[in-house]
Formats: sequence, structure tokens, C-alpha cells
Amino acid sequence: MVPPRTLRGVKVAALVALFMATLGAILAVAYHRLVAQPRLAEEAFDIQRANVTAPDVPLLGRDGKPFSLSQYRGAVLFVNFWATWCPPCREEMPSMLQLARELAREHPGKFRMVAVSADGGWPEVDGYFAHTFRGTPQELVLALDPEGIVARAYYCTARGVCPDIKFPETYIVDKSGRLVAYVVNSRDWTDPAARRFLERLIEG
Repeated sequence: MVPPRTLRGVKVAALVALFMATLGAILAVAYHRLVAQPRLAEEAFDIQRANVTAPDVPLLGRDGKPFSLSQYRGAVLFVNFWATWCPPCREEMPSMLQLARELAREHPGKFRMVAVSADGGWPEVDGYFAHTFRGTPQELVLALDPEGIVARAYYCTARGVCPDIKFPETYIVDKSGRLVAYVVNSRDWTDPAARRFLERLIEG
């Protein structure tokens, strides 16, 4: 016969083992949902990682004056290089604007979307937005880069080499001014993977 004290010890040990096994299972599920799944989603969305200081090259603003993206330090920047003559650029613009509206509403002052056009002047850009969106969307910071100087700075900095420039391409700059990721070609920016990635930077 097993002594009562020993029996109680066996029961306690069994309960502890059951508790540890249950806790391990809960932690495994949480890790999968919070870490593994988002990473897989980001990989499927094809977010390319980087970790370099973002180029601080002057852009030509809508008012005709140069400005720098460093003035938005403290906010997460979504910097998109595009052109009105680029079909994939036009294709992704509606989903970009939807993302910009949602993040600006939910995280006021913490997110900026910058659309840098390779067009030769503002008439082309204004004409596109007037025709497609009935005016320039307020959620966009617009800039011109007709000679591709800023686009090349971002392309080369992110990769460490200088490939041929193609549009569209998007760069993500964190709150400290680090270029942390880029996305090649057009995307559906309403994809939850993109939003999760950006919100982790905004809330971090």
C-alpha cells in the first residue's frame, strides 16, 4: 500500500506536469498565431527586409519648394515611387489610398504615405488624380522626382547595389529614420499582412 503522503505527492506531481503541458501548448499556439503566421504572411506578401539609414535627398514638393522626408521623423513612412504612365502603379493606387486612410485615422500623426512621381511635372499628376479620384487625396504627401535622383538613392541604399530603376516600388522607413523594408512591384495594400507589418512598426 502506498502511504497517503506519497500518494498526495504523486497527485501533485501529476497536476504540475499537466499544468506545464497545458501551458506549453497555449504558448505554442500563441507563438504560431502572433509570430509564425505573421512572418509567413509577410513572406507571401514578399516584404524584403533592410536595415540602413534612409536617404535624406530633397524632394520637390507640391508648392514647388524642396523638402526632406526627415521632417517626418517620429512617424512611420510609406514611400512609393510611381508614375502616371505606369499601369501597375495606377493599379495599386486605390488600395494604397485605402491603407493610408485607415492608418491615418487609427494612428493619427504616426503614419505618412509619400507618393514620389517620376512624371515631368504637376499637370500630369494633377490630371491623373482629377480623372481617377476627383482631386488630390488628402492622405497623400505628393512629391516629384523627374530625374530619378531620389528613386535611385532609395533603390541603391536598400540593396547595396544599383540596379535599373523600375516602377512601382515601395520603401518603409521606421520612426527613427531607418529604411527597414521594401516591396517590389504593385501590391494589393489592403492585404492584412501589409497592415500588420506597418502597425507593428507604428506601435513599436
